[in-house]
Amino acid sequence: MPDMRFAPPSAMRVVDRGGGLNQTSVRTYNERLVMSLLRQHEGLSRMEIGQISGLSAQTVSVIIRALERDNLCLAGEVQRGRVGPPSTAMHLNPEGAFAIGIKVGLKSTDMVLIDFVGQLRHRHEFQYPAPDPDSVFEEIGASIAALTATLPEPLHERIVGIGISLPEEIESWPPQDASSGNWQSVDFEAKVGRLSDLPVYVQNDITAAAGAEMIFGAARSMGDFAYFFFGAQTESRLVLNHHVYAGRKFAAARPIPSLSDFEAMLRDGGLDAAAVWHSTTEWSGLDPYLSQWIASGANGLVSAILSISAFVAIDSVIVDGRLPAPVRDALVSHVKDAFAERGLDAALLPDIVPGKTGAFAKAVGAACVPFHSRFMVENIGLASMPG
Repeated sequence: MPDMRFAPPSAMRVVDRGGGLNQTSVRTYNERLVMSLLRQHEGLSRMEIGQISGLSAQTVSVIIRALERDNLCLAGEVQRGRVGPPSTAMHLNPEGAFAIGIKVGLKSTDMVLIDFVGQLRHRHEFQYPAPDPDSVFEEIGASIAALTATLPEPLHERIVGIGISLPEEIESWPPQDASSGNWQSVDFEAKVGRLSDLPVYVQNDITAAAGAEMIFGAARSMGDFAYFFFGAQTESRLVLNHHVYAGRKFAAARPIPSLSDFEAMLRDGGLDAAAVWHSTTEWSGLDPYLSQWIASGANGLVSAILSISAFVAIDSVIVDGRLPAPVRDALVSHVKDAFAERGLDAALLPDIVPGKTGAFAKAVGAACVPFHSRFMVENIGLASMPG
């Protein structure tokens, strides 16, 4: 079964207190369809919306007027020079809605505020030697208030929800000390729901990250792709026809090295491993171990990609992680080189591309979930853009 269905997310647990953007919280299917198309194509005329969706010109005009009235979309520049009368491209309004995303991890919790077009407005991060429930929720409460305060007060009501992304193994995390709470008994919906009047949504973290790439990242125009994310563990998702599939955990003979493996490699070599968890922009002075880890990670990716390709025809593979962009790009480059060295026909292999949502993809993906629930349709692969 799919791990996430994209609107509304029926398998998602949610605490909904009815707060935020109440006047536009329930949209019709056709309104969701138009917003989904505008998100995918970054600006369409009313005629193009009708051609892609099959909606009548009158229906499109009524929907656009409603979305403009609610500040969910904006008119762009008039497009001239084409056959026929001038047309106006419509765009989603970045300030039409906002969402907060929370990624709770073994080494850190990331929190983001994103706008309606996926721009990262503000980010908070706090780290810890071990995840303690009481401390984590205290920080989350303070960060929700701080992120909200970064917006002008009139925009506070346009925050439509809080998404939380959690790792599969969270229930096995040990408490920081004997007096602390344990993660097995934590009710995230209830705890975060008490910190805010906003609706609260919960999703698996790697599923959320793959969803973020579909909505705001490199996979916006892709229906089928494989997604790999390097974190404390290296995790993957397969996306087919806009559905994210979890499958079974990767258990090949040569599993893909993770950041935890890199940390252990550095410590065994007598180097400070703090940068692995404390920096997502630069890892300097870590060679030759970094080069060795990149090569090992690329080899693991090659094996996994070939295994997937033997059973499923996908056009693209997206590689991302909680690591500096140059390291991610080096992984992509090494995978391509490895395919070339094996003499494999590039035309028969999926395209290997870096992710665009980056190190905080899991938090961004969590923030996407309220948008999925309120403003999007499940599958927008209806038709090609008109020529």
